[in-house]
Amino acid sequence: MLIIQPHWPPSNLVGVHRVRLIANELHGLGWNATVLAVHEDDYEEELVPETTQLVTPEVEVIKVRARPAPKVFGRRLYGDIALRAWRPLMSRASELLQTGNFDFVWVSLPPWYLALMGGPLFKKHGVPFGVDYRDPWVYNLAPEEKGINRAMFTLLAARILEPIALRKSALITGVSDGYIQGVRDRYPKLLRDTPIQTFQMGFARRDHEIPLPEYTVPFTPNKRTYVYAGAHWAMGAPLFRLFLKGLAKAHKNHVLGGCEFLFIGTGNPALPSIQDQIEELDIADVAREIPQRLSYLAVQKILRESNGTLVIGSTDAHYSASKIFQCLITSPRLMGFFHEDSVGRTVLHNCTADSYYVPFHSNRTEEEILAELSDTLTAFINPENDWNANQEPLESYTARNNALAFLGEVETIIQS
Repeated sequence: MLIIQPHWPPSNLVGVHRVRLIANELHGLGWNATVLAVHEDDYEEELVPETTQLVTPEVEVIKVRARPAPKVFGRRLYGDIALRAWRPLMSRASELLQTGNFDFVWVSLPPWYLALMGGPLFKKHGVPFGVDYRDPWVYNLAPEEKGINRAMFTLLAARILEPIALRKSALITGVSDGYIQGVRDRYPKLLRDTPIQTFQMGFARRDHEIPLPEYTVPFTPNKRTYVYAGAHWAMGAPLFRLFLKGLAKAHKNHVLGGCEFLFIGTGNPALPSIQDQIEELDIADVAREIPQRLSYLAVQKILRESNGTLVIGSTDAHYSASKIFQCLITSPRLMGFFHEDSVGRTVLHNCTADSYYVPFHSNRTEEEILAELSDTLTAFINPENDWNANQEPLESYTARNNALAFLGEVETIIQS
């Protein structure tokens, strides 16, 4: 299998891990994985060398160079790594497929423009390709994103390019049915005979057993620490605001002085900062933001040493809550706040881990939600309240089981 994935460890981007988890499993299931990536010297984000420990040695990684982001009058035109490395990625992929050693090509989105590589490569070499959706390419803009701006032009480009990219695809995969349903609805004739499969991001216990002995967790001494580690994005921003207001309500009613709620990796210049909201709500004595992203392995250590973790989601019913898996495996307790129709709620329920789950739905009033958040937070931080997740149902979400299901579709395609 040739996996075209521009970012790869030592990149610390979240999207790397879904592809990495599958690639790691292929060797044990009778496949060889070759990852075609961009050289890390051309990444624009901070590198985290220890993340290379997360890749098994059986995965072959081939790297190409990308050009710098083009500028006009000192301003960047674009920074998308798939565009910056388009020509070398296509050229090297063609060379590899020319050897006849590959049976399938897989790309995972974003970056979105990767999907456009599959058709030309299939036409030239006859090797079937699959497109994986970690996020929807065409989506509803958040209220603050609407207008004549980059987000609107990106969405218009998506509506034009997506059907072109999928025209010759042999398989569509995705994180959740909700992400894929939009694709089905938009192109029923185009995808009439195309198999479609979903599987969660999943997990590998091996990831959570890698030590990081020299790293010191950023906790305030003598406080019980509860951690949210992840993104703060437009569709999730309303829930973050509600959560912080619920935290302020709980603090006012019950005084949470012995606790600290830590928000890590939540920096987003397009949104009001979490720290500014914390200070506005006068809860800086019980909440703090570390806006920069920390390394994947550092986050695992933080979750292990915390008193509990938070999963705050999106107003979107299709939110997959993929971070649930690492939180269930590593942390002593979990509180969730995301859409009531999310598959994440099913995961929590199956694991009997939903004692501290607060459902979001647009038909609930803010007053109702804040009251439940306040009560649930108060119960969540009480160390005398038990919380014991049943991890047995998680086995169906392991990276190995995901890879088995994925390969079942791939091998059927190859045989036909």
